[in-house]
Amino acid sequence: MNVHLGPTIQLSTHYGDFEVSHVTTQDAGAALIREGVVLRSLTDADPLIVRVQSSCLFSESFWATNCDCALQLQASLERVAHQGGMVLYFYEEGRGAGLATKFKAIELQQSQNMDTRAAYECLNMNVDSRSYEAAAAILKRLLGERAIVLLTNNPGKRRGLRENGVNVASCENLVRGLDTPAIANYLKEKAEILGHNIPGLL
Repeated sequence: MNVHLGPTIQLSTHYGDFEVSHVTTQDAGAALIREGVVLRSLTDADPLIVRVQSSCLFSESFWATNCDCALQLQASLERVAHQGGMVLYFYEEGRGAGLATKFKAIELQQSQNMDTRAAYECLNMNVDSRSYEAAAAILKRLLGERAIVLLTNNPGKRRGLRENGVNVASCENLVRGLDTPAIANYLKEKAEILGHNIPGLL
């Protein structure tokens, strides 16, 4: 896996100041290139706080009220800004399915009253198509064997990073939006269909 880090810029945000780099990965001899952004506020903390996040246009840009992605991103940036760490952000809508497929899946959910799994199966897609080789390659390039605390509710994310050589010392849950009925229902679906660990879910 080839990792290319672009120039690093300084970015001041509502949450604090970050060093930000454009990053791409490419399998040797493969045409597929994955693109993302690394936001860093590094300290000597060991283990280091890390969040690996996939893009969610509707939540992060349009403030959809039935999704927790933007809330998770905000919480991660706040933690990293105040305690040090890294946010690795990938452009992979629909858990890796792509934006067009995400639209089709949501249309099926709304018109046919399907849950997420049924909609993706109808489209011959996995409900979560992500793999973590690229994220692991970037983390190893930037952190070496340094241990991390992974902010996630997704056991598959932890497993995927560990299987690809990242020293995940522990995980911390990142649950936001349980007080909002639509988001609570979405988190329940994540727990039941994707196996996410959602403390406090009734």
